[in-house]
Amino acid sequence: MKLLSKITPAETILIKECGDAQLKNLLRFTFMDLLLKKVIKIVEEDKQPHPRDQVRTYTYVESGKNFNSYKPKNHELIFMSPFVEEELIQILFKHFVKIIYDASGGKKNYRESIKSNETQKHYFNQSFFINLFRFVRLTKEGEKVKQEITAYLKEVDENIGDLLENDQKKALELLVNIGGNIFLIRNLDFDLLKKIDKELLNQHKALHENIDHYDDGWYLFEDSYLFEDSLDSFFYDTIDSFDSEFDASSCSSCDSGCSSCGGCGGCD
Repeated sequence: MKLLSKITPAETILIKECGDAQLKNLLRFTFMDLLLKKVIKIVEEDKQPHPRDQVRTYTYVESGKNFNSYKPKNHELIFMSPFVEEELIQILFKHFVKIIYDASGGKKNYRESIKSNETQKHYFNQSFFINLFRFVRLTKEGEKVKQEITAYLKEVDENIGDLLENDQKKALELLVNIGGNIFLIRNLDFDLLKKIDKELLNQHKALHENIDHYDDGWYLFEDSYLFEDSLDSFFYDTIDSFDSEFDASSCSSCDSGCSSCGGCGGCD
């Protein structure tokens, strides 16, 4: 489905779920998509803040190799803005989640930022009343696209396992075409995904090297950690718990001098 090569997972979710789309999911899938596109990246560092402390592993978010060349959509800007003034900054993972959560402006504001993307404007009702109360209502074209996307993803879900086992070429074509929307496929076995024949992958990449939307898709097969349940739960757990943890911490704004972007790592 060509449309899925042009829209992000958050845009897909908003079309499918409209007013039921949850902020946590919209942020989570945007985060995963930008990791996939190497706009941002996750790094882990072992540190010992004090000689008497145990060595601990700290997880940071940094700008990725495609940060400067990537043209963000409106809802992606909050993920990139922390790195605009200082691109090489390191931000502790949970601090990064807090930054984007606060910058989202809440569920309604963030959904509005998604609706305002050029790829979405035709699918959502933009009447004065709808915009005033920030409702999410699809146009007739949007309803049609919703049905098409839902049916297509359902078909992919039902067939992807068999394709990865028996027709890797077709599976490869399909997965690269939908880019970050791969995260919305529930039945995808990522252990099978890792077994995509590397020679087939190289041949396929060479064949499509001049097609822009294929650039993002290759990372599906490079960074298998993106599909680990631990990363998923890490994001959800952080967004669920950061309020109480930051309120309880005397360095929630890093006044202690340890800095949210590195240093001792003491306010993780």
